[in-house]
Amino acid sequence: MRKISFLILVTSCVSLFSCRKEMGKPSWDTEVLTPLVHGTLNINNILPDSVLQTNADSSMKIVFNNNLYNLTMDTIFKINDTTLTQGYALPIAQTMSTGLAFINNSTTTTYQLPGVELRKVIIKSGKVRYSIKNKVNHIMNFKYSIPSATLGGNAFAIDIDVPSAVSGVPGVYDEIFDLSGYTLDLTGPFHNQINTIYTSLLAKISTDPPASVVINPQDSLVITNTFFDIIPYYAKGYFGQNTFYIGPSESNFTMFNRIVGGTLQLEHVNFNFNIENPIGLDARMYVTNLNSTNTRTNHSLALVAPSLIGVPININRASESGTTVYPTYANFPLTTNNSNIKPFIENLPDKLGYSIKIMTNPLGNVSGSNDFIYSDKLLKASMNMEIPLSMVAHDLTLMDTLAMSIASPTGAQNLHSGTLTLFADNGFPFDASVQLYLLNDNNAVGDSIFGYANTIVQAPINASYRVIDKKLTKIVLPISEAKMNEMYTIKKVALKVKFNTAAQPNYVKIYSDYTIDVNLVGDLNYTIHLN
Repeated sequence: MRKISFLILVTSCVSLFSCRKEMGKPSWDTEVLTPLVHGTLNINNILPDSVLQTNADSSMKIVFNNNLYNLTMDTIFKINDTTLTQGYALPIAQTMSTGLAFINNSTTTTYQLPGVELRKVIIKSGKVRYSIKNKVNHIMNFKYSIPSATLGGNAFAIDIDVPSAVSGVPGVYDEIFDLSGYTLDLTGPFHNQINTIYTSLLAKISTDPPASVVINPQDSLVITNTFFDIIPYYAKGYFGQNTFYIGPSESNFTMFNRIVGGTLQLEHVNFNFNIENPIGLDARMYVTNLNSTNTRTNHSLALVAPSLIGVPININRASESGTTVYPTYANFPLTTNNSNIKPFIENLPDKLGYSIKIMTNPLGNVSGSNDFIYSDKLLKASMNMEIPLSMVAHDLTLMDTLAMSIASPTGAQNLHSGTLTLFADNGFPFDASVQLYLLNDNNAVGDSIFGYANTIVQAPINASYRVIDKKLTKIVLPISEAKMNEMYTIKKVALKVKFNTAAQPNYVKIYSDYTIDVNLVGDLNYTIHLN
């Protein structure tokens, strides 16, 4: 968990007080005045440094990327499990010599993929299950291959013996084979089909032991061939002219996760709606709805943007060279002039709702069945924001849950009473009210460590709303023995900080050199024991 305020330092220093009385040993009380903590906090203690950047004039800005939607391969097509069961039997009883072919044929299996015509697939993961029931009273040899499935230039092939039937009980073979990494040619044995796997089977009466075998009509062979859990890494062909409706759905928006109350006004918001397409597929997209939802306030605001919402967005196909893909991009800047993006963001959303319609290949098979897709390179819609930290904050409240571990009191002295005094030299143009709550095992808020309201006073500013000096605030925190005993049992605390910017309703900027200097001093009463 991150540091947000000096209060985290308060909880860490409490571990110094880890003593309990032991009966029957000499003791006396003493008072100690001691500095406990000194440190400097900056804007990174309030916001994650991963989203902060510094401008040339030292003012700060937030740069945040949020992924809204990723198209999955399953949206375009899905290769379902396919099972083919075949039985082989002679019409009349015959005596056959060992080594003689009983079955010698090829089979094609065509996947049902409405509107999609696949010619090639590289399998990311998937399996084939090959099962045989042998009712012949002799061992049977099977040579099974998938000429259309190759790995390193070699076709998938197995050579197996299946036990003979015994007293009417069939001999059984059942095995699962991994097809990961194999390339499937789905054009059939003559390369004039689509979505088709080609298999070959040669079954012989085994020459071990050599003999003549009488085979009756009921002495059949039953072969079941199942392709299952096939997930492509790469596919090529024609992906069809289809329409997909996505949503209504929601995406998490994490930028304001710690904010639990108050309002924030932003002077400027630079916002871009971006589409990246690494798929060899033309598409037409409609963003039919985009909502900013604050679940803390139950307020939702629809984006109004005539250049984006409800209008066709033509997305050009990507290109490939070998295994290198060259995506295409579409970008839609949203400003206060062409949208309501400012109140959309000032709603402090934690969810973004959306509804999208996607039409594939709106002009038909213009690629000549050379559409392509990689499982790890998929079309995505995202939002990129750049927000200068020039703002008006009114009771803007941040809350975070922090782990707290205080050593059990097993030492040679015990805290009796005392105070912690915080000296905060504030170099920020806002005041900050702070509170720390103890949480029980169910994360329910219990007692507060501060028993009263307290505020770190804002720094003085000039006519340009720039801080000109720091402002010192003194906060006294009484520590009773009862409070300490309660804190020993607590594993988590909730930190709440409430901000109000200076010079409201004017916007104030935050600069990289703004800091708060923190000094924590303890005036503590101990009971000292002799061991």
